[in-house]
Amino acid sequence: MPQLDTYMYFSQVFWLLVLFTIFYILVLNNVLPKISRVLKLRRKRISSEGSSVLSEEHQAVMVTTSDVLETSLTDSKLFLSNVRESSSVWLESSLKEANEKTLLGLNKTYLKNIGELKGQSLLITDIIKGK
Repeated sequence: MPQLDTYMYFSQVFWLLVLFTIFYILVLNNVLPKISRVLKLRRKRISSEGSSVLSEEHQAVMVTTSDVLETSLTDSKLFLSNVRESSSVWLESSLKEANEKTLLGLNKTYLKNIGELKGQSLLITDIIKGK
């Protein structure tokens, strides 16, 4: 297999470096100066003739963005206040239901059991004292 042959490594690395160096020099001398010229030309055009158009477009975008943000903020406030009101109503009704049904019944059962225990303890103490 030629790709695993160690005698071929030196020639492959040599040609890789030669081709990469040629490519690098071409890009450095030809391509990059053209790109920089185009960017400078664009920057000059934008600064001289297109600044009014761009600033008007920028202002329009800013106004639209602020309007959208303002409406979304008011909608969010309205939604949050509705959620808060509905959740407080639900919480109050749930607490009232829990107090009326569950806790009232448990409280009655607890007091009945305490009364029975107290009555039993009085009977036991009366029996022990011999009355």
